[in-house]
Amino acid sequence: MKISLKTQLFSTFFGMIVFFVVLSLILSSTLLEKYYYSKKEDAMLQTFDSIRDVYNHDPDNVMFDLEKIESLRGIGIIFFDKDFNIIYQSRQRVLSAGARKFRVEPREPAPDWRNLRDKFSKVAPDKPLIEKRFDMRMESSFVSLYGKIDDDVFVYLGSPVAAIQESAKIAVRFYIFTGVFMVIFGGIIIYFLSLRLTKPIIKLNGIAKKMAVLDFEEKYDEKRNDEIGTLGDSINSLSNQLERSIGELKAANYKLMQDIEKERQIDEMRKDFISNVSHELKTPIALVQGYAEGLKLNVNDDEENKNYYCEVIIDEANKMNNMVRKLLALSELEFNRIEPDREEFRVNDLIRNTLKKNSLLFAEKGASVTFDDNGNGDIRINADYYLMEQVLMNYLSNGLNHLDEKKIINIYARVLEDKVRVEVFNSGANIPEEALESIWLSFYKVDKARTRAYGGTGLGLSIVKAIQKAHDNSYGVENKTDGVLFWFECDLVKG
Repeated sequence: MKISLKTQLFSTFFGMIVFFVVLSLILSSTLLEKYYYSKKEDAMLQTFDSIRDVYNHDPDNVMFDLEKIESLRGIGIIFFDKDFNIIYQSRQRVLSAGARKFRVEPREPAPDWRNLRDKFSKVAPDKPLIEKRFDMRMESSFVSLYGKIDDDVFVYLGSPVAAIQESAKIAVRFYIFTGVFMVIFGGIIIYFLSLRLTKPIIKLNGIAKKMAVLDFEEKYDEKRNDEIGTLGDSINSLSNQLERSIGELKAANYKLMQDIEKERQIDEMRKDFISNVSHELKTPIALVQGYAEGLKLNVNDDEENKNYYCEVIIDEANKMNNMVRKLLALSELEFNRIEPDREEFRVNDLIRNTLKKNSLLFAEKGASVTFDDNGNGDIRINADYYLMEQVLMNYLSNGLNHLDEKKIINIYARVLEDKVRVEVFNSGANIPEEALESIWLSFYKVDKARTRAYGGTGLGLSIVKAIQKAHDNSYGVENKTDGVLFWFECDLVKG
């Protein structure tokens, strides 16, 4: 059974109070009366010394001192002469005159002191005899002192035992009362003290339990200048260090998971790459091999057919060469082997130069190409000119290959806050919604038959994606009512 620290503290200290109260009662009930006897004997010895000094040095005032001793100390006094006749007894005031002698005429017969001579014969001048005796006449016990003032005067001092016993009983009753009070009052104090001591420990225990489940929100906020306060500061420090360390571990673990995921993606990309390259090269290689074997075997002897075979071989070789170059460029971009060589230039110059280079191609396709800079002829951007030209070329090539009978290509340039957005629109069929995200993947082709017809590799938009990521800029595609709009952004040069 688990016992709380508060219960243990309360039980221990409350038990100690009860133990000491009970022990005090036992000691007082058994030893207090003896202690009183001891002190009474000492008091009677002091009284005897006082009486002797007064009698020897100031006999004229001895009566006053005797009355004061009797009243204040509660001691009965009897003086005897050498024949053991009473010359003074307490509460009798008839005195006979004399220089150093006085006599009391007793109003009642003197008591019969048995063995009185034996008692006083054992008394030395400086060493009185003290004993307890029972007075038959008074039917009470007394503490008696037998002393010698000089050779002619003896003194007897008596104090009733009943007074001592009554005092001891009163004291014991008082101890019982104070003991009960101390047990109750002490129990209340100990309860609140144990509560005050254990409350912060319970709170620290709760904080530690939360730390065990990686909850570091709660802190010990009580300000104390003791060991509990020091422990609270240590718990807070430990909580902060654990929170920081676990945060670092989580960050490291997250980065590790990212690296693992990246490695997995790279592995998947590698597998897809090998599969796609194998698939893309299979057809041109088969064509080259077939037409080359045909030439070797002289399947067609006429010169025209031989030239056709050679043209097919050259065309397929060019396609393979183009694919390999694009794959190399894409690989370098994706693995950060090429850092953009940034410079400042006008976006109008980029667009117009690219259109000029491809004017023959546009004419061959019969495309109507227009450029609208929205009145911003001096827009300047910061980018790699060669890579941005590749992006624009890929968009234009993609647009040319998917034109409809309208054969319209429109180019726009406009400013968006700190970016410049270049848009390339071509009239034609929309891209299926489910393919809008996939067209940026390597070797992805919406219409494989059509792509094969115009010699597409499915790498152009992947290269756009890699170039834009290298520049840390956005790109995208939108379906319009009468065509498709591709766009990319560049960093605007302000001022």
